[in-house]
Amino acid sequence: MQNNKHEQQDFFTGLIKANHASIYRICRAYLYDASYADDLYQEILYQIWKSIKSFKGDSKVSTWIYRIAVNTAIGFNLKNKRHQHESIAESLQMPYIESLPEKQEQEVQLNKLRYCISQLVAQDRLIISLLLEQKSYKEIAEITGATMSNTGVRINRIKERLLYLMQNTRP
Repeated sequence: MQNNKHEQQDFFTGLIKANHASIYRICRAYLYDASYADDLYQEILYQIWKSIKSFKGDSKVSTWIYRIAVNTAIGFNLKNKRHQHESIAESLQMPYIESLPEKQEQEVQLNKLRYCISQLVAQDRLIISLLLEQKSYKEIAEITGATMSNTGVRINRIKERLLYLMQNTRP
């Protein structure tokens, strides 16, 4: 039994190391007030720990973690209606640019994109966040519980909405 607990702890530690950034992005995507992201993150870790024994391996570990994180985030928001979303800055990385004017312009555009993403509903923020993490449509469908065709339609609508917001929002 002791060895089993040790293996469980090692498995958990490995999961968290491999998925830390993704879990935190989900926290940021679901909250309007980033100061609560750490609380939600801890709650997600607790739910993952509680669920380790029930993981059967029917899906990828990352998909399983996303499901737990999303469900925990939804429940967290239901309990804490005052929590609002800020942005998902971590999911949008900018490459190093040597030219300062170019860097400043890219930073303006990146901030504008972050703002536009923050204007989407929570489910759409999650989907675009997963897409930005280069998840496949199949993985996104598994994580969100939607069909592949529905996921494709949603992604196209989200892209259209973001394009509209980008064109009609001042920096």
